[in-house]
Amino acid sequence: MKKLLIITALISNILFAQDYTFESKDHRVNIIELYTSQGCSSCPPADKWLSDLKEHPKVFKDFIPMAFHITYWDFIGWKDIFANKSHDNRQRYYSNKVWKKNSVYTPQFITNAKEYKKWFSNRNFPNFEKKYGGKLKVNLDDNKLQISYFNKDIKNQKIYLNIGILGFDYDIDIKRGENKYKTLKHDFVILNHIQKFAEIKNNKFDLNTILLDLKKDNKKKALVVWLSKYDSDILQSTGGYI
Repeated sequence: MKKLLIITALISNILFAQDYTFESKDHRVNIIELYTSQGCSSCPPADKWLSDLKEHPKVFKDFIPMAFHITYWDFIGWKDIFANKSHDNRQRYYSNKVWKKNSVYTPQFITNAKEYKKWFSNRNFPNFEKKYGGKLKVNLDDNKLQISYFNKDIKNQKIYLNIGILGFDYDIDIKRGENKYKTLKHDFVILNHIQKFAEIKNNKFDLNTILLDLKKDNKKKALVVWLSKYDSDILQSTGGYI
């Protein structure tokens, strides 16, 4: 039996009035997370690297990038307009609970829940492990979201369901702080992230969700859905432009 979950996503200026379907292949679609801040002078090169992935032929097929803007650099003169304390908490959870460390920093790349430091030495695209991920299918019809997942290797397991709305093509003039007088370009920006408990039963997970209060603006958006284990290991993801 499919569950019904109503999720209130308070994102101003977004409206979904079309029918979109996204479906993964059997291989895992990898997740790239960037933790960044408009108040950090070291972050613009990382933001640009992420923006350049818009033109990559395998984006949303083999990997999905996401930029989580944090708040802890807001005090140095500029408040990041995309920052959210929940992003701070997510980054600290990785550091404290997953990697058993005590510090966070920006810019920081995380690939499939693992800290990725090689970007700083060569800025090359990461080499991902080829791994079975199961089949994840998502349909968005107006504000109705249907999610279905099958994994032949997992009979029964509690997991996390993640839903993200990404924004693109933002050019932000910075008035103060370390990036004063710069115009920063942002893509793959997490505008809203919802994480819920979920459960695979008899190799399947199905969910009907309603996204509320979503209105329209002129910026490109994308929907991303990903599933992860309780230890944060990514099971599967899918998504695309909407």
